[in-house]
Amino acid sequence: MKLVGKTVRFHLVPQGRGALHGVVPTAEFMDGFVVGESHLGVWISVPEIEPASSVVLLKWEHFSTAVVEYEPEVPAEREPAGFRPPGIT
Repeated sequence: MKLVGKTVRFHLVPQGRGALHGVVPTAEFMDGFVVGESHLGVWISVPEIEPASSVVLLKWEHFSTAVVEYEPEVPAEREPAGFRPPGIT
């Protein structure tokens, strides 16, 4: 699942809380708006902590769970499949 463009609540592992000590409050959960993803982790904007123009890298190994609001896509309408009797168009 792509997290870019979503507000996400991350559950930080103890190593993540330690790595982010002094950057973010030492809470177990952290909310942020994901502005980018890379092989290193997710880049998040946390306006309560940093200016809106700044982002923080949250490495993949620094969180165990990401909670996001998910709304499934509405299935596209399709005509019913089937055979028609001969002579009917």
